[in-house]
Amino acid sequence: MTTQAFLELLANNPQKELVFEYEANQFISAAYHITEVKNVHFESIDCGGNAHEEFQTIVQLWISPKDFLKTTCMSAEKALKIFNIVDGVKPLRKETEIFFEYGYQDLRTSVYSVEEVEATETQLIIRMFVPK
Repeated sequence: MTTQAFLELLANNPQKELVFEYEANQFISAAYHITEVKNVHFESIDCGGNAHEEFQTIVQLWISPKDFLKTTCMSAEKALKIFNIVDGVKPLRKETEIFFEYGYQDLRTSVYSVEEVEATETQLIIRMFVPK
């Protein structure tokens, strides 16, 4: 999913809860916060001497222990406000793929890509997986 498509999803569903599923039926706690939005630029050279370049948007999700009993996730509208603040300071590369960085307790921190999105009456469920 591109960053632009994600932002449009938020804008078109402002009152819905933004829910993240990192494994089948395993959801990130409603206590999560968006703590960083990163414009990432990778430059690499492979073993054959060929240059490669890639851009990504990586969104860091973090659990706040003080909010752990929260039962309602952040709204799409609130998430969009965060992205708009970021975009005003450091313009987002909206054509890049968006990834989500998350880890908690025994779950190792990983960078997840979006597998699919399900929009229910009250939620936007972002189904993620760790890319191979």
